[in-house]
Amino acid sequence: MFNQLVLFAWIVLSLLLLLTVTFSYLLTQKVRENRWRKEVESYKTLYEPILLRYLFDGQHVPAPLVSAQYVAMMELLDHFILVLDNGVKERATRLAEQYLSTYLQKQLHHRRLGRRMNALFYIEDFQLTSFVPELEKRYDAKKTTTMEKRQLLKMFALFRHPHVYEYMKQTDDSFTQFDYRLILSRMDDGTFAKIVDHFFDWNEKIQYAIIDMIGIMQKLAHIPFLRTLLQHEQSEYRIRALKALAEMAFPLDSEQLRVHLQSPIWQERLMALRLCARTVKDELIETIEQLMKDRMFAVRSQAAEALLRMPNGLALLEQIAHTSDDPYARDMALEWLERGRQYD
Repeated sequence: MFNQLVLFAWIVLSLLLLLTVTFSYLLTQKVRENRWRKEVESYKTLYEPILLRYLFDGQHVPAPLVSAQYVAMMELLDHFILVLDNGVKERATRLAEQYLSTYLQKQLHHRRLGRRMNALFYIEDFQLTSFVPELEKRYDAKKTTTMEKRQLLKMFALFRHPHVYEYMKQTDDSFTQFDYRLILSRMDDGTFAKIVDHFFDWNEKIQYAIIDMIGIMQKLAHIPFLRTLLQHEQSEYRIRALKALAEMAFPLDSEQLRVHLQSPIWQERLMALRLCARTVKDELIETIEQLMKDRMFAVRSQAAEALLRMPNGLALLEQIAHTSDDPYARDMALEWLERGRQYD
């Protein structure tokens, strides 16, 4: 019994010691971090007027000498790039190329992932294309993480890398549709067109991202491509193509739209209705009214919105609210009547 108590006491003391050491370490790190941030903010106050005079008048900027000065200059330049016009951005890029390249080069090889990622973000923001050879090496390195590869691909797209197409071919399953959207959003029109031209060579994630980005980025030149997808046997292509066309408010022929409005797939009906709401097709009122009775709530709601956007939308919804033989249609009409009157 005595030995068990001694053992228990040793375990408790060891845990207390471990907790004390851990707490002391975290406290020390916090103090260092606070001291570091205070030093950086102090240098930012010093550098801000100097950098503004450089950006607007071309006056000389003294080179940073210590890490806190480098960080202060990077944070200020990054902020100015976001809020000032393109002429200022060019000067900011030149200054970053002159003073910050060496520091960022070292950060790219830092043992901590956060430091490496921050360096990549700054290189992207400053558009330091001189780093491209180094970025290629980072992408091909065995120790490069998936997170870094995602960021590198975005940068290759932004910097118009001639082989971004080939790099995208090498991505693995860890890349999401959202990742591909970000990469595609940074491409110039020529590279994006090449990606679209080889649409059926890509995996589904990239394909779906391509269709979505055509709508989000208002790529009107690719409307004929979307229209061909409307004829595809795979429903997901049709659904996303309709969604993209709705984003651009591109009017389809009423008979073609009616085919999608009568689809057995509710998501396709929903996106066709969304396109109707954006393009206002009077000829489809009767079909849309039938969809007020749809078994899917989202479809009924979108049908009501489409009717509301018609020239006599309120009157149409009032008629459904008072005369429809479907209780769900009546309820939906009343809900959208209330919304419509609020914004009338």
